[in-house]
Amino acid sequence: MRTYTRNGKEYLVTRDWLVGELHIPMNIITEAIVRAADDGYNAYQVETYIRDSMTLFKSTDTETTSPAEDNPPQNIEDSGPLELVINGEVYSFNIDRYETLNDLATWISETLNQVKEQITEDYIAKLEADLSKNITVNIKI
Repeated sequence: MRTYTRNGKEYLVTRDWLVGELHIPMNIITEAIVRAADDGYNAYQVETYIRDSMTLFKSTDTETTSPAEDNPPQNIEDSGPLELVINGEVYSFNIDRYETLNDLATWISETLNQVKEQITEDYIAKLEADLSKNITVNIKI
């Protein structure tokens, strides 16, 4: 995988088993992460969402359907992490170690599941601590 910028838009380049090389606008990846967080998407659903979004994107954006030779990409990067920040915690995905859309979708799904699990555990621990402080027992004889 690699990233690049063209006309001020950031793209991630990856391979997809179904359609070959994909140049995915970062806003589609961001939307996939938001949907996965909101709707509990698994890796397959994240991958499908990105692929389907690319199909819709290509039909409306001629810039990505035919490469513009007079407008080459700038800021091409072949390595480095994508970073996802949730509640101040940074989760990194090293794009130079992975190659496929499935790898990215799996990371998104697993990271969000891990975060949800930690947030749930922290919330339950806080409720348990607060509960023991706020219990009042009245005994009538």
